[in-house]
Parts: sequence; structure tokens; C-alpha cells
Amino acid sequence: MEMSGFGVAAALRLAAISYRQLDYWAKTGLVPPSIRQATGRGSRRVYSFHDLVALRVVAQLLSTGISLPKVRKAAEYLKRHGERPLATLALISDGRRIVALTDDPAKMIEATANGQVVVAIDVTPIRRNLEQGVTAISAPRKLELRVRGRTYEIVLTPDLEMGGYTITVPELPGCISEADTVPEARRMARDAIEGWLDVSSGAVPRRRRRAAQ
Repeated sequence: MEMSGFGVAAALRLAAISYRQLDYWAKTGLVPPSIRQATGRGSRRVYSFHDLVALRVVAQLLSTGISLPKVRKAAEYLKRHGERPLATLALISDGRRIVALTDDPAKMIEATANGQVVVAIDVTPIRRNLEQGVTAISAPRKLELRVRGRTYEIVLTPDLEMGGYTITVPELPGCISEADTVPEARRMARDAIEGWLDVSSGAVPRRRRRAAQ
């Protein structure tokens, strides 16, 4: 699934991890955002879809009992065997070791110490689940808004990178706005529609009339 990046809010929701985990894994280089790093106050991390898969895999490995240092050691080792190992390989964990399956069914790469009972972690269903999650949270939301005695359909399209919504009114070409929340989107859409109607009719917008008075 190739698409634009994912901001912190979307990454947390899709990977099902805490902000503390996301922040620590980024700062220590375990799963850094590959599209854009945070470079200072006010800057934003932007993750790729492959990053989301890696985040989910790390969380699942930790849930089997593997320690974070061993996950880090395995990730560093596996990077020498291919690009984006945490997002593309099928992994096996027994709580003590991490083994990566290869194209040869008779060959596996053991990235940590020996273990006993083996539990398989296949990245494929993780990727599929994430793809479904991305589709769900990126779906446009349609609302109706009554302005000046007439009902308009407004479309809220989630911005997964920056957060919030882009607002459009299909019936009014060029009528576009932005908002962080749905309630704010209703207010911003009303202002945008009224402004569009004022401009199209040649009327002086209300705010400008007040200022003139």
C-alpha cells in the first residue's frame, strides 16, 4: 500500500501502541519515521506504511516476552540481510529468540539466542490488518449543513499526516476549508459557504460590512 505519510496521531491509532513507545523507538532508532524526522519544536514526525508495519511487529514481539534489547539486536542484525526487515519478513519468536524465515523453507536466520517453544508471527496478516485500518480512518465523512435556508452536503476528508480534516462542499466549486475536529469543521464549513455565497452574489461579506460601520 503506497500512499502519503502518517502523522503521530494516525501512527498511534493504527499501530496500537502508546506515545511513549512511539517516541522512545523513534529517538533510539529502533523504528524511526522514514519520511520525516522531528527536527525541533513544532516539527512533525511522518511515518510510512512500512514504518507502521514495523511498529506493530515490534509491539507483537514484545508481547511474546522478547525483551526490547533483544528486539533491537535482532532488528539491527536483520537489516544486514535485507531492506525493512521488520516490515517484510515473516518472524518467529519463542520469548527468547527471534528467527526470520527466508525464501528457502529449509533455511532460517536466527537473530538472537537459542530458545525452545516457537510461536510464529507472520507479517502478512499484520500488513493486511493495517491496510484495512488505513482505509477505514481515511474514508471521507459526509455531513449536511443548513445555511441561509438551504441544506448543503459537506465532505470531511481526514488528513492522516497533519491531523484534522479538509472540508469541501461539492455543490460549490472552490469552497474549501480546514478544521481539527468535527464540531470545528461544521463552523468552518458554515463560514466558507457564507463567504462563497457572498462572493458569488457580489455582496460584501458580513464581517467586512461590520468593519465598515
